[in-house]
Amino acid sequence: MINDWIIEQSDFSETGQNGLMESLFTMGNGFLGLRGDFPLAPSPVEKGTFINGFFESGAITYGEKAYGYADNWQTIVSLPDGKGVEFEADGMPLVIDRKSTVNLNRVLNLREGNTIWSFSFTDGEGRIFIGHVTVLIPFSRKGTVRFLWKLSIPESVKSLTIKSSLQTLKKELNETDDPRLPGHFDGSTIIYSALEVKTQPVLAVRAEGSGLTALCSMENKTEGLMELQTERHMDESGLWDVMKGSPGREILLEKTVSYDYGQTDNFETVISDLLQELDGCAKEPFYKDLETQRNYMDRYWGRADITIDGDEEAQLSLRYNLFQLLQSTGQDSGRSIAAKGLSGSGYEGHYFWDAETYVLPFFIYTNPAIARSMLKYRISILPQAEKRAGRLSHKGILFPWRTIDGEECSAYFPAGTAQYHINSDVALGLVKYIDVTGDESLLEEGGVGLLAGTARFWCDLGSYVEGKGFCFHNVTGPDEYTAIVDNNYYTNLCARENLLSAARLLEGKVAEEERRIWMQRALEIYLPPEEGVTPQDDSFLQKEKWDFVNTDKSSYPLLLHFHPLNIYRKQVLKQADVVMAQALFPSELSVEQKKRNFDYYEQVTTRDSSLSACAQGISAFHLGYEELAWEYFNETLHTDRKDLHGNVSHGLHTAAMGGSYLMIINGFLGFEVKAEGFFFNPALPGNLKRLSLNLSLKNSNLNITLENDRAIYKSGSGTVQFYHCGEKISLPEGEVKQFALLPKEKKAFTLFRPKI
Repeated sequence: MINDWIIEQSDFSETGQNGLMESLFTMGNGFLGLRGDFPLAPSPVEKGTFINGFFESGAITYGEKAYGYADNWQTIVSLPDGKGVEFEADGMPLVIDRKSTVNLNRVLNLREGNTIWSFSFTDGEGRIFIGHVTVLIPFSRKGTVRFLWKLSIPESVKSLTIKSSLQTLKKELNETDDPRLPGHFDGSTIIYSALEVKTQPVLAVRAEGSGLTALCSMENKTEGLMELQTERHMDESGLWDVMKGSPGREILLEKTVSYDYGQTDNFETVISDLLQELDGCAKEPFYKDLETQRNYMDRYWGRADITIDGDEEAQLSLRYNLFQLLQSTGQDSGRSIAAKGLSGSGYEGHYFWDAETYVLPFFIYTNPAIARSMLKYRISILPQAEKRAGRLSHKGILFPWRTIDGEECSAYFPAGTAQYHINSDVALGLVKYIDVTGDESLLEEGGVGLLAGTARFWCDLGSYVEGKGFCFHNVTGPDEYTAIVDNNYYTNLCARENLLSAARLLEGKVAEEERRIWMQRALEIYLPPEEGVTPQDDSFLQKEKWDFVNTDKSSYPLLLHFHPLNIYRKQVLKQADVVMAQALFPSELSVEQKKRNFDYYEQVTTRDSSLSACAQGISAFHLGYEELAWEYFNETLHTDRKDLHGNVSHGLHTAAMGGSYLMIINGFLGFEVKAEGFFFNPALPGNLKRLSLNLSLKNSNLNITLENDRAIYKSGSGTVQFYHCGEKISLPEGEVKQFALLPKEKKAFTLFRPKI
């Protein structure tokens, strides 16, 4: 039996697992993130301390550059490492290694939001030292991490020295052909310096290209050292506090490290804010922040937890995913969630469509304030989006495919800028937020500009083709193995919904004539009729199918082994595209059409992308392919904990984490948000005995439990109105209603291509 609130590591002998474990044990609070490398863990793969939004930038080097290409790369920068603590007993370093270590263990407590290390080891004289370290990044603080070391000292030790450090890291250029990894930044434009402000040492990290400067400093307090002597050293390579004395039987070291950043020309304000936070935090007893963190996590899990009965591993991975989503997402309207969160430098800390399509719904239904913050970030970059649209000769706005500060930094436009669906992904995220929460105030805070700008963009991008309708040419859909095509189904469908939703929500906020044009264009957008398979785009079904039989498993993901043109010419998908559309808009197509689509596209989808499994799983569950749906649920659920893509060492997969939630909400609950209301068509997977969760709907809380053959709805606050299997329900506060689950036909699915 496992503890489904605990991630634990007690075996450190396999150093090949270090990168994986560093990512899995990441801690953060949405602003600051620390990988799980630590002085007690040997051979770190990537030392990582990241601020969500701090980056370096520089000119992209093209062999041949054309007008409108992205100008600059952006990459997240690892900041000085504040984890370092070293001990000396009677002048001899205490080294934790395989020879001396008796016990080493770490536990990430999802329930309480901290990590605790436990260790015991012997020195050269056979003396045993036993200790614990608690690591905490408070959600109540901005950019602070706190460490509490407790070390039991043998009686024979006469002198103990503690060296606590905050050290800069030298960046090495990553020579790689993997587009998922940073490969153009060598760290040469990062300038380190040390300064003293009112006797407080501060380390500055200036990124010359982006014009940003990060600052950090530390405070150390000890108990149990008599005749204490302290020294402080500082230079551009770091800060060191050296504490020496005669030890008692237990030594406590309370270490606080604070980080902040801002524009270089706003240096003085950043210093003031940093030192104010550091001073206030260092004066607060560690246990106070620990207690505040527990209370915060209690409130979080009260809204976000999903309990499942029947699969302990699934329960643990689900809670882990929801915990990491919280840790990775900015909550101050100035930042969002990166593809790897704050767990590594993979994808360079960029925000993609993952944020709104895969992660935003989770926060809309559980923590609307965080969802609002994510949308406020997109609103904050509207000026850059308008500029980008203009540069590409489009009206309205065009959100960047990948970015940190709002500037497009995708150097490969066929699978970057051409993914125009990013506009509707963001816009429909805002629409869902408003429809679910009822909070229309966001429209007055920039939401009108976002919806109107995207609507104007779609009207300008398309062209009317006689006998076909309003068409979008030379676009790329979610499937990045098919690029620059006409009438990508997902793009066209989302554009239509974007236009219709903008017209609905902006009545009285824009000119009536413009709203009329949006509605007219929406109804004219070309969507193929329901006959045969819904084509992914105008040419996809005419292409030759990929030769899966003669493609070795070692050749996946295909993007690392085949030229893009080779891939683009074939029927092969990196991730679900048409199937993604029908997972997000289940009422759009008939069941028969969805089955034809799923059966066909399943045979040509590689699952090379961690974004794909949830969409395929949702559709499979809707169609009765329960065994396959459960397989996909486990794939998206365990992507990180079980390292299913073999690259967790580069960082976690936040889209897959959000996808595990979407599979439950959109799949098992059959939940769909429409302008008319909330619709549930639930079914409990045969692998589970029970499923229970809470949803925040229109300022009310609805608890939903699926067990045996029934669905139980309970209103926790306010009256909730919704539809269960087509029947309209009004549930007053505190009342409970239960309904029989409609029987689902279970079907077997046969895969005609080799399973990858």
